Amino acid sequence: MLDRSSLLTRTGKVLLGIALLPFCAGFAWQLAVMSIRVTYQPLVPYWFAGGFILYVVIHFLFKKPILSYVVGHELTHALFAVLFGGSVKSFHASEKGGQVQITKSNFIITLAPYFFPLYTFFALAAYWLARAADAPVLAPWLVLIAGAAFAFHIILTLIFLQTDQNDISEHGAFFSYPLILLFNIVLTALLIRLLLARDMSYLDFLVDGIMRSVSLIVLGFTKLYGWIAR
Repeated sequence: MLDRSSLLTRTGKVLLGIALLPFCAGFAWQLAVMSIRVTYQPLVPYWFAGGFILYVVIHFLFKKPILSYVVGHELTHALFAVLFGGSVKSFHASEKGGQVQITKSNFIITLAPYFFPLYTFFALAAYWLARAADAPVLAPWLVLIAGAAFAFHIILTLIFLQTDQNDISEHGAFFSYPLILLFNIVLTALLIRLLLARDMSYLDFLVDGIMRSVSLIVLGFTKLYGWIAR
């Protein structure tokens, strides 16, 4: 049985999760608008899309890379723990599951593997290193890998979210799922900015996403008030 403090925390997270829903919709709307309006680098989106499609085909034709996902999942926990000032005490990963012991935890660290595409950002870092090293022959192949890694992240995350995940249970589904969706949208926009777009203001994306979200909230309250006042 939950004590009063735990019950209040759970209730607060449920309410916060509900409050995040218009932001999920607003930022998804802004991502769609931005994706249409942005100017892309020549050929780069095609390489990225090619990698994305390639992984989808591989995923459904061959053995699922569960171990690779579990390793990335636990590495992401470890990475975010370090970013928040913690340290890693032990690390274990297998096809049956994984576990990492860390000295610091919060909801960002716990949910990070579900919204941060680790392998995609590894490929992105390699892409920028190749550009800095003036190795243009490598660039398109690294974009291809980034696209495949992004598809890997999306598909495997969706699969694992259908199973009983302690990370989700810890903070509750009503809070975790909206947060995961929102952060995936925000990081997808960042990926577009860093890899695919020629000219895009990420700050404008964030500001416009907030404005669209607020407009949805205002619209919702206006509709609710009109319904109550009838």
